[in-house]
Amino acid sequence: MFCHYNHEHGENTPDSSEQIKHCQYCKGRSIFHGLVKLFLIVLIIFFSLWSVESIVSSKLKSREMKNIKAEKTLSVSAEGKVVATPDLSTINFSVMTEAKTAKEAQTQNTNKMNGVIEYLKTIGIDKKDIKTTSYYLSPKYNYPDGRSVLVGYILTNSINIKVRDFNILGDLIAKSVDLGINQIGDVQFSIENPDILKAEAGGLAIKNAGEKAKTLAMQAGVRLGKIITFSESESSPIYPYYMKSAEMGMGGGGVAPQLEQGSQEIKVTANIIFEIE
Repeated sequence: MFCHYNHEHGENTPDSSEQIKHCQYCKGRSIFHGLVKLFLIVLIIFFSLWSVESIVSSKLKSREMKNIKAEKTLSVSAEGKVVATPDLSTINFSVMTEAKTAKEAQTQNTNKMNGVIEYLKTIGIDKKDIKTTSYYLSPKYNYPDGRSVLVGYILTNSINIKVRDFNILGDLIAKSVDLGINQIGDVQFSIENPDILKAEAGGLAIKNAGEKAKTLAMQAGVRLGKIITFSESESSPIYPYYMKSAEMGMGGGGVAPQLEQGSQEIKVTANIIFEIE
């Protein structure tokens, strides 16, 4: 800070006593202002540190409360099960033909598969329940003296069909073999619309979980509060029936196999976490 002193008519020279007093006054004011600024800076730093400490302390307390709250819970799992009779069967049929030329293999294969599909329609299988799953043509080679020699072609045509009338299932398989089917995949039994049964099993699982939680709470001498989390998982396996070569009636005129769909279990597991008081 600089001190400026006015001089008029040659009076009050720089070494005069009045100017000296004035400069001392200015110097004192400068020191005072500096101390005020320093005090304000210290005050700001103090309040900033206090605010940060308060926020951190609040978060730690909140975290501690959450941990305490999380410890006061009861977790239970229970299963609900519904047993039902399958109402849908799916079967994989294939026609495999072998011929000298690709065209001949295709003609033979098409005639046989078309005959099978027409038969399926006549016994009530809907067109939408017949689906081509693969159509594969490949050359066939022999290797005399280490040389590859083309000897023909193999065509495999596969379809998947859905059958709802199990009374016709055995005859359907036997007749399809007579018409040219020479490969049969696994026959699977399932429930076509399992959602209602899954909901029923889920309801049983929740009920069982609630009863289990009440029993545990009573034994522990606590009261159940609200549900904190809930989840469920389900399992509804498909039961395959693997065809044996004798049951396929290979060679025509085979006896219709007897296939039993049995029963199917739909299981739902409920996982519930309760707050306890």
